[in-house]
Amino acid sequence: MAAHDAGRRRFLSGVTATLGIALVTGCLGSTDDGDEDTTEPVVDVAETTEGNTDPEVWADVESLQFDGWVGGWVGVEPEPIADVENPTLVLVEGREYEITWENMDGIHHNFAFWDADHDVVNEYSTPGTDVQGETETLTIEAMAEMETYRCEYQQARQRGDVVLLDSA
Repeated sequence: MAAHDAGRRRFLSGVTATLGIALVTGCLGSTDDGDEDTTEPVVDVAETTEGNTDPEVWADVESLQFDGWVGGWVGVEPEPIADVENPTLVLVEGREYEITWENMDGIHHNFAFWDADHDVVNEYSTPGTDVQGETETLTIEAMAEMETYRCEYQQARQRGDVVLLDSA
C-alpha cells in the first residue's frame, strides 16, 4: 500500500509541475483561436486593457515602448498606450515606426507583427531575449497586412491588435 501511495504522490507532483509550467508559459486560459479573452489586466503594473485609439492622438507617434511580461505587453510610451496591457496600436500605413521593448521578468520574449494567417509580416520580428532588463528595438514600416503584434513564445497572453490608417 505504501508503494502505491508513493507512486500516486509522484504522479500528482508531476501533474502539478506540468500545470505550473503551462500556466507560466501562457499555454492555458485562451480561447480556441489562441487569443486571450480578458477584460482586466493580468500584469500587476498595468492599469487597464483599453488604450486611446483616437487617430488624432496617434498622428505624431513615431516610436513606441513596451515592457515585456509573461502576462502581457505593457505600454510605456506614447501616452495613448501608457500603462495599458496589450494596447491596440493605431498606425499610419507607410509610416516608419521604432518599437523598443524591455524584458521585465527574465522569461524569453520577442516582438513580432503577424498577418491574418499568423505569419510574420515582412520579417518584422526581434530575435528575442530572456535577459531581464535587456531591450530590443525593431524598425518597421506600417503595412496593411499587419493584424496583430505578439510575443511568439507567449502568443496567447502577449498579443495586441493593430489598426491601420490610410493617413494621419
